[in-house]
Formats: sequence, C-alpha cells, structure tokens
Amino acid sequence: MSEQRQGYPIQTEAQLAAHVSRPFDDIAKARLRTQLQPDDIIISTFPKCGTTWSAQIAHGLRSNGDMSFESLGQVFPWFETGHFFGQDLESTRAFTPALFKSHMALSELPRGGKVINIIRDPGDTLMSYYNFWADVLFDPNIISLEMMARQLFLLDRSEHPRNMFRLNYYQHLVDFHTGDYDGPVLFIAYEDMKINLPAAVRRISRFIGFNISKILERKITQQSTFEFMSRHSEKFTEQVPNGLMEMVVTGRVGDAKQGLDENLKRQLEDAWQDYVTPQLGYRSYAELREAISLK
Repeated sequence: MSEQRQGYPIQTEAQLAAHVSRPFDDIAKARLRTQLQPDDIIISTFPKCGTTWSAQIAHGLRSNGDMSFESLGQVFPWFETGHFFGQDLESTRAFTPALFKSHMALSELPRGGKVINIIRDPGDTLMSYYNFWADVLFDPNIISLEMMARQLFLLDRSEHPRNMFRLNYYQHLVDFHTGDYDGPVLFIAYEDMKINLPAAVRRISRFIGFNISKILERKITQQSTFEFMSRHSEKFTEQVPNGLMEMVVTGRVGDAKQGLDENLKRQLEDAWQDYVTPQLGYRSYAELREAISLK
C-alpha cells in the first residue's frame, strides 16, 4: 500500500503521456555513459517484472543475508535515477560485488558489467504496473487500464526522449535479446522464480560468481519470499514523485486472465506478433519463457 496523497499529478491520458516522455536530466545521461567494473551487476527489467525481488536475492547473496539496511535502495541504488531519491551510487560498494537497479534497455545500459534481466508475462506486467500507480499518480476512475496499455505497451516509443520509458514493453524485451552488450547477461522468467525460488537463487548465485552453502541458499530463499518481504515492507519502500511507495505488492501470476477484457488481451497478443515474433521468432510469451528456462 502507498501513503495517502493530496490530489493526483496525472489527470488525463495526455498528462500520462507527458509523464512517461520526460527526458533524463544531465546527471542521468552522464551516469549511463559510465564504465562499469567487470564484477558490477545491474538488474535491469521492464517495470514490475521483479526488479526489487531479484535485488533482494542478489543483495542477500553478497551479504550473507544481511537485513540491517533501512531501505534496500541504500545498498542497491537505482543507477540512472538514484540521485532523484537521494541514493548514493557508492553506497553499494560497501559490499562486493556492487549492485545497481535499472529499467533501461540493454543497448542503453553502461558498458563493462554483468546484467540480470527478469521477464514477465505482458498482461500480468500491465496489471501490476497499473495497480502500482493507481491511487498514487492517478485516479483509476479517470485513467483506465486501456490508456496505460496504449502509452507503455502498444505505442511505438522508439522516437521518444531518452528515459526509462523510451521503449514500450515489447521493444524493451526485443532490445534485451538483440541489443549489443560487452558483458554476460542472465535471463530469468518471473513465473519460474515463483515456481522454484531456490533454483532462481542458485542461478543468480552462479552468475554473480558465488558458490553458496545449502544453509545460505535456504536463508536467502526464505528472505526472498513475498511473505517475508511483505512483513518487512518498510525496508522495500522508496521515494516516488508523489510520496513513498512500497515496492513489494502481491507477486501474483495470472492476474491478466481475469483482469483484462478480451479486446485488450487481443491487442497485447497482436503487439507481440508485431514487435517480438518478427525479431525473435517466438510466437508467444510462453515460447520465449520456455527458451530461456532451458539456458
């Protein structure tokens, strides 16, 4: 749940479009030109695809399950936008390796490090993102699910100013699988993390370069459940433009089946065929998920 707010900064679809089209400031642009160290890790996902969840896993692995931080952002800052929230990029280097969060596409990330990308079903992502912003940035009785889908999932955003929303969901996904990067990239499906969290912990551990004990694996797995993170929600609360917001919501899989009408489901399926299939060959999200689950 988010804190109660006075009014909403977004009242119309035009304001929503303007909000997601604001260009980065010079600090953010400069940070994206930074050369990373070879062991630095960036977790970069499309919003609401498991950024905070996987960040909790990665920080637990490098810190032996340390939970002494007041907010995860203090030890795991947003790379390009942390300065907006008073986050110090150097604070993450109190642990090894350094860990950063981002929502940028692969081709726009700083070079030289390692990247973890979590994918999630587009319908579930849309539902989660809409519910995340509803009653925080906009009144859900005014801004509809269809409006948000249009602005962040359906419209071609490739010509928009450089920011975390410059590509829509499908363009962001395609870029991660076709973009040029000079370091290793790990792909994990959100749904597979839900089904087998210990396996996800082991995959992330191996990717970072750790050989963890069974005891630590169990500890990190327990600390990365939605039940644990919800009980400690104050540690996963971050500043957003209109107040404070808890970053851990429900983590449910399959909300889109009941939450989206048939017309919007068809639009999302058509967008997959338009954006993803010609570039990657996968005819559906399920096919892509199966492919990366085997890697």
